[in-house]
Amino acid sequence: MAGNRLVIGLDYGTTYTGVAFCETSDAETDQKRIQIIQDWPSGHTMIGTKEKVPSELAYADDGQVLWGSLIPPHVKRHMWTKLELDKVACVAGESVKIQEELSPLNKDPVEVIVDYLSNVKDHLIRNLDKQYGPALWRTLPMTLVVTVPAIWSDAAKDRTLGAVRKAGFNDSYLPQLKRTLTTTEPEAAAIYTLKSMRGTAQDQQMAMDDGFIVCDMGGGTVDLISYRISDTDPLKVDEVTIGSGAQCGGSFVDLAFLAWLERRLGVEDFVKIAGCRAEECSRTCLSPKLRRMIQEFTFTAKSGFSGDQDYYLQLPHPLSAVDDWERGMIDGDLHVESGDMKEMFEFSLQETCQLITYQLKNAKQSGKVWMKYVFLVGGFAESPYMFNEIKKFLQRLELQAIKPAFAWSAIARGAAATGLEGDSNAIVKRKCRRHYGTIHCPFFIPGKYCKSQSWICPYKGTRHAGEQAAWLIKKGDDMYTSKKTHASKELSLTWWPSESKSTSFQLLACDMDTAPQLSQHATVYKVAQLTVDTNKLPINQVSQGVSSDGRLYYNADVTVEISMQSTLEFSVSFKGKKYAAITARYD
Repeated sequence: MAGNRLVIGLDYGTTYTGVAFCETSDAETDQKRIQIIQDWPSGHTMIGTKEKVPSELAYADDGQVLWGSLIPPHVKRHMWTKLELDKVACVAGESVKIQEELSPLNKDPVEVIVDYLSNVKDHLIRNLDKQYGPALWRTLPMTLVVTVPAIWSDAAKDRTLGAVRKAGFNDSYLPQLKRTLTTTEPEAAAIYTLKSMRGTAQDQQMAMDDGFIVCDMGGGTVDLISYRISDTDPLKVDEVTIGSGAQCGGSFVDLAFLAWLERRLGVEDFVKIAGCRAEECSRTCLSPKLRRMIQEFTFTAKSGFSGDQDYYLQLPHPLSAVDDWERGMIDGDLHVESGDMKEMFEFSLQETCQLITYQLKNAKQSGKVWMKYVFLVGGFAESPYMFNEIKKFLQRLELQAIKPAFAWSAIARGAAATGLEGDSNAIVKRKCRRHYGTIHCPFFIPGKYCKSQSWICPYKGTRHAGEQAAWLIKKGDDMYTSKKTHASKELSLTWWPSESKSTSFQLLACDMDTAPQLSQHATVYKVAQLTVDTNKLPINQVSQGVSSDGRLYYNADVTVEISMQSTLEFSVSFKGKKYAAITARYD
């Protein structure tokens, strides 16, 4: 087994989670060898054994932790907690609801996520034990690839990795875990789709400078990135646009269903089954009766609707005894007309089409690509209605809609495929999604800088301008995946002998197209606090100086290097040698 390794792909989604794995010694392993876990435990849901498991957790009164499809319909569960990892993605009202629901448990959302992912990890280990034997797989070097939404902040990506590690995706439970990587969900989908097309007629039609959009339609978000074919043998692609996305995934059809249900039943009867008004219903914790109705709606009406079907949903007690033809309540069922269904899909459909239009506009403005395809992946892409409507929309734009096989699990499969690639990435370059920089303190020049914002260096007595920003990487810059360093910053670290031997500085960011000069501008925000541990630098090579008041100080000129892969990575060089002397604390 020399040279063999194990690759795990983890797609923790807002509504569902998928895990793929593959054992190989060859980066060119046939994608068919990638296995997706399908034997998720199930006892109380229509979904049964499938390619994904619901991202849901419940704490029973007896202390038992229930997860996924093991949660009985009458038990309240915590859902959508993934969005709490990104404070921008989780709207304030929903965040407050989540916190209120978790308050009696004395848990924060990340702890709930860790509890959920711990069960996913345990089930993964059971699958590895069954596939390779309990001893063998523990001897194989392992790579873990975790997917994140393209639109997430750097802090959210860091919190995701932290939760994954706390859940047991670490070398304590996976003894030979050598690397943990992240990749964006659309990028994982792109790699999976391209590999799945190899040898097909569509693959033969791909030519240099052809372009395609990957549209990942999940439960919470819809994420998109546009790519250009930069080489055909082997197939290589470049990002040509900055990834975009919005909260308009499949779960928003469920929210629209709740609003429709309240209008159809009337507020009084709706409250009888929901316990509150529709706008007060939390996405994370629903009443048992309403939960059953949503589950039936999701796995029958929502998943099977193609545009012209009516549906009948079972009404819970006490409404099951009500016959009201005007409200569509007949023999214990509620009539849902096709027009009602279209209305529920409308928000998600229109938002997705607008996102595609935005990507097309930006791709065409680059002047480097001829857009031909839109690859639709993710669980929401399995919706016949969404796929057909988007297909018709794209036909008017002379684009072809493609839904690859296993679209629901494409992200998890693509994550495993990403891990198989190693350093030979099919993605040649990415687009930087925002400006990155630091606070810059140049020597003060009268007339150029504001004196009221200047300050005197306590070590050298020199006057410096304050609140300036030095942008190291600009929004839209090409980030080549083969490069180890995408930006660097020369820093002069100075400290008193009596001080803690560490120096911190801020990594700043700006999402605007044009970044401002001042670091205090309203559009500039702190990404992370970077701390350099000067104690790890060789003290015999550190310079010494004497301040204007006669005190001794130390000085070290270092280079902080930034790598822009799917997540930010940092290193410090001093006198040409790298040191593990930097840590990043995200806000």
